[in-house]
Amino acid sequence: MLFRYAFDDFKLWIESENPQCLVLRGARQAGKTTVAGSIPNLPGRKINIMTVNLEEHPELSDVFASNDAARILEELTFITGSRLSAGDIVFLDEIQAATSALQAMRYLREHRPDLRFVAAGSLLDTEISEGSISVPVGRMEYQYMGPLSFEEFLIAHSECSMELDLIKNWIPGMPFPQAAHRKLLNLLRVYLVVGGMPEAVDDYIVSGGTDGVSRIHASILNTYRDDFAKYTSKEKLLLLRKVFDWVPARAGDKVIYSQIARDTRANRVSQAIDFLSSARVIFPVWHSSGNGIPLGAEANPDVFKLFFLDVGLMAHMTGISRITDEQIRSNEFVNKGRLAEQFIAQHLLFKNPSYERPVLHYWLREKKNSNAEVDFLIQNKGRVVPVEVKAGKTGSMKSLLRYIQEKKTPLAVRFDANPPSIQAVDHRLGNGAGKSSSVVFDLLSLPLYMVGEMRRLLEMQLD
Repeated sequence: MLFRYAFDDFKLWIESENPQCLVLRGARQAGKTTVAGSIPNLPGRKINIMTVNLEEHPELSDVFASNDAARILEELTFITGSRLSAGDIVFLDEIQAATSALQAMRYLREHRPDLRFVAAGSLLDTEISEGSISVPVGRMEYQYMGPLSFEEFLIAHSECSMELDLIKNWIPGMPFPQAAHRKLLNLLRVYLVVGGMPEAVDDYIVSGGTDGVSRIHASILNTYRDDFAKYTSKEKLLLLRKVFDWVPARAGDKVIYSQIARDTRANRVSQAIDFLSSARVIFPVWHSSGNGIPLGAEANPDVFKLFFLDVGLMAHMTGISRITDEQIRSNEFVNKGRLAEQFIAQHLLFKNPSYERPVLHYWLREKKNSNAEVDFLIQNKGRVVPVEVKAGKTGSMKSLLRYIQEKKTPLAVRFDANPPSIQAVDHRLGNGAGKSSSVVFDLLSLPLYMVGEMRRLLEMQLD
């Protein structure tokens, strides 16, 4: 079984004194069922899990609608052939198949407070957002699931323990072995093609190659497309698929509705984007003025860019099956910089504990002859930190410098293909009025593969 950091959060929920009902939220095949099925054994006792897939039992819909907890538990007991004892877990998978089940969990918990209740489901968020499923306010705890991170990918490689220890313990000033850097870049290139969907990663680890990955990606993507047909009308389906296919090719671009569907009204395109965002197969990144925290207070809902669920799925959809050492050093790979930005985006979205809702922002200034964009803005220790992404080893920092000049930010992050470093920057930059000023800040420069260590290293710099 592939290790997930989400296991730790799940174990904390199990060990808590009076846990609320837990809802695992995320796209299909992101690993929700695996997390629920990985129940760790607490000291001194074994935890039993009763799993019921509600898609396989449509007759339970009316049973849940009754909100009769005793009756519901009796039905589940006879379906599974197992009795429940104190401390056991009831896992309702594919809960969207019984729209009343989520609401009924409230009564189950009140009736049997000695049990733990977990739910998960494909397109569950879409059903919630459209009002098909009612959520008991204040009685649910959420855990958000995304693809495997690059560090989890390394954990799956038993021969990468030294490299993993290196990046998790590196601090500014420490040397970084070139051999380790080269190996990690090679593994990064593999990850850009394989991605973080658990089935694809597992196939790569077991086989030692990527031959089967493309087939798995195709299967996952076809499953998503089939799901859309289940949960929307035929007239909306074509537009959904158009947006779904547009995002991988234009990930990181500011969204202009007419570029997605020229002859379709903007509100219909917006609804399609909202549907796919609720399904968690695409993610919006909102523009924020970035003057302070919370970033969402200055977010503009009309200015955003979109990213896909997973870089491996994105690579498959854009026809990229293999990236060579020569390509990553060439302009060809720089032109594939969308992969690098997608890689960082999906890691930043899930950089916080899994119980926090994934939200991400960026900065965009649109002025005649003076456009500027910083790829991402993040919050850390009460400060706004700009983040720039470069696919190769070089690239302009003009937009980052412009942001720092305007916001007086003392620290920034750049991801590229170089070994990690921290450097003091003092750069003179024109202010647009015929004058220039000195832009002074510390730049934390990290290789793309160290995105998982950004928070730790930022906290060291901000102490």
